[in-house]
Amino acid sequence: MRLTLLIMRRLFRTLSRDHRTIGLVVVGPPLFMVMFGIAFGGEIEHVPIAIINNDSDAEVVITYGMFTVFNETVSSLGDSITNTLDLNDPRVDVTPLTDYESAKKDVDRKIYTCVLLIPVNFTYNLVSPQGSNISLEIYFDNSNPQVGGVVIQAIQESFQQATGEFRANLGFDITYAYGEDISTLDFFTPGMIVYGVFFFSFMLVIMTLIEERRSGTLSLLLQCPYDKIEIILGYLAAFSIVSTIQTTLIILIAGIVFQVSLGATIANYISLYIAAIIVGWTGLVLAIFLSAFARSEFQAVQFIPITIIPILLLSGIVIPLSQIPEIIRWVSYLFPTTYSVELLRQIAIEGYVLEPFNFGLLFQIGFVMMLVIASRLTLKEN
Repeated sequence: MRLTLLIMRRLFRTLSRDHRTIGLVVVGPPLFMVMFGIAFGGEIEHVPIAIINNDSDAEVVITYGMFTVFNETVSSLGDSITNTLDLNDPRVDVTPLTDYESAKKDVDRKIYTCVLLIPVNFTYNLVSPQGSNISLEIYFDNSNPQVGGVVIQAIQESFQQATGEFRANLGFDITYAYGEDISTLDFFTPGMIVYGVFFFSFMLVIMTLIEERRSGTLSLLLQCPYDKIEIILGYLAAFSIVSTIQTTLIILIAGIVFQVSLGATIANYISLYIAAIIVGWTGLVLAIFLSAFARSEFQAVQFIPITIIPILLLSGIVIPLSQIPEIIRWVSYLFPTTYSVELLRQIAIEGYVLEPFNFGLLFQIGFVMMLVIASRLTLKEN
């Protein structure tokens, strides 16, 4: 028992001198739960949709022989549906438009998630015995099924609320801009590729550099008459090869073993591969930068709660950005992985081909360059 108490006292004494560990113990769990609660506690809101309402009030007249048994003007159900969605449903933000073909192009450009066309004589056809069966046209971007499901639910509920008993002859004719046959695995895989590539690149580098520092190899390199930037680029070049191998394995397993759709053309696959390699670079340079502040593997692990976990929760990997409350959503746009996830999903689901001046791509390259420069300033022998 005496030995047990001595060991316990020694460990507490050691930990008490490590302010970083104390901070992790005290701040880490509350920070994690706050991020988790905020990220998962939000609702998908303010999804932009467009409505083209060509409906008008309907005069319904029912005769029996020479007698009129029913003559009433029914207020436009199209107006009621539009107002319900626009004023009473926080899940969507409604924009009224007039040109259906132009609105469809806006959906293709990701301005709106869908455009709903309420046709001429919608109310009359729905409520009059002389009316015909009617289908409402929806042009729909389902590249994010989580968001898409919320939008369709909001539209259906608004129609049920407005039309009441007159919905037996009502149908929906949905045309998909993107994501018609998308599965849950197809949607989540691009995000998990980003997370896997980033995580393994980060952990590989930070652990290796700490070992290089502890063995004295890094100290010897820093004493050589070379600029620190050459040392950093040397590590970055070597680890890039390893990261590329990891990236290749992750993509091959996703595509071959699980048969996830990662693109329709060779150009899509090349774009996805390039984008994933750049994700690896962001993990590499962040690890090189943070390795200057860690002296042991234990201290390196302490960086996980402030890097890996926030990236998983706030980059759109498992939670749509529209579900993350605005009070913290701005943090998401500081992470290069947020743009990586969006880019890989565009390539895999929408058939996007990488362009040199893509904002997400440029943001990640800028992030890499910034941390290379920052690493030069922080890289020291001890």
